Amino acid sequence: MSKPLAIVIGMGPGLGQALVRAFAADGFAVAFVGRRAAALAEHEGRFRAAGYDVTGFAADAGMPSAMDEVHRRIRVLYGEADVLVYNAAVIEPARFVTRSAIAEAKYGTADGWAARGEPASFDYVVDAFRTNVAGAHHAAASVAPTMIARGRGTILLTGGVLAFGPWIEWGVTSLGKAALRSLGHSLFKELVDHGIHVSTVAIHGTMQAGTPYDHDRVAAAYLALHKAPREQWAPDFHFKVDEAGESDPDA
Repeated sequence: MSKPLAIVIGMGPGLGQALVRAFAADGFAVAFVGRRAAALAEHEGRFRAAGYDVTGFAADAGMPSAMDEVHRRIRVLYGEADVLVYNAAVIEPARFVTRSAIAEAKYGTADGWAARGEPASFDYVVDAFRTNVAGAHHAAASVAPTMIARGRGTILLTGGVLAFGPWIEWGVTSLGKAALRSLGHSLFKELVDHGIHVSTVAIHGTMQAGTPYDHDRVAAAYLALHKAPREQWAPDFHFKVDEAGESDPDA
């Protein structure tokens, strides 16, 4: 009997690799997608050395023609997806019409993000939207037909606290997370009666190793969502350690 397949789009050294590890350790074959071929090959080699059935594919999640080819290759290698996790995003502090007031956004011991500096241009906003939102729609549209035919499947989108209120230095990212959450709610309404669980995971803190927001802890929540019984399905899942969650530190 073939293994179930999880596709993780948006592979990086943090949550991306934690998601691959969580599903692969649970017996899934995992196809993961990222932009940097050399880094993907390194991740793939390390995971395979640990005994996991994984394959990396290099492509930009915001480029539909490239992603069409990736999905074709995944089907040839593994078949159809049981789980899709969309974790790709342009993550950069960027304001819309005024210059960034900080050089770097850094929270706790996590790696910081260099601010864009200049206000976001029209093209920058559109390009970020392609990756942060339109790519998620394309990915869902790529796996949904077979999931509908089967009458089962899971689509999980990586959201965050920014979906519920923009942070001053994260205007463009906030826009993407809010739109992604709206997309997730629409997909939930479209697909729930077809037996497909769609949920946006709202991460309410900065992910840091060894903290309540450790990447592996967050990834375990995605796996649990896939396994959740239908009566527990909801379009939003909040991952937070207290009721308040994280607030805008740049206010």
